Amino acid sequence: MREFLGKAAKNGIVSYILNACAFILGIAALICYLVSAEDKSQMTETFISATVVVPLVIAVLANGAGIVYQNSLVKIGAFAMYFLSLVTWIFNQVGYIVNVFMGIDGNSFGFAYVTAFVLFIVCAVLSLTAVKNFNKDRQ
Repeated sequence: MREFLGKAAKNGIVSYILNACAFILGIAALICYLVSAEDKSQMTETFISATVVVPLVIAVLANGAGIVYQNSLVKIGAFAMYFLSLVTWIFNQVGYIVNVFMGIDGNSFGFAYVTAFVLFIVCAVLSLTAVKNFNKDRQ
């Protein structure tokens, strides 16, 4: 097992796997974000915004390009777009988030809503971690 991990680190496959995981989870985050718009009540609505979808799609495409082209600039761009989509999502949903925390009308966060938030963060961390080459020969 130690030899396999050493060979994987030497070939840079760890970075490839992290980027592929960020790509797959990015698609899941996009789906969860689109589904989370259905979690709404009469007083407060969660809604889909292009300011969240466009950076998220760009981030997923950048992760896909990072799988093919092992360029750290593409992976940093994917991280930046995941972070931008997370921040714009928070700004767009701040009224709903405050409504849930204050308990104004009894709303709660749905499963897709929480999952989308967690996946935004996980994808950003994986994209940023994939930038490191993990190659022991290159110091």
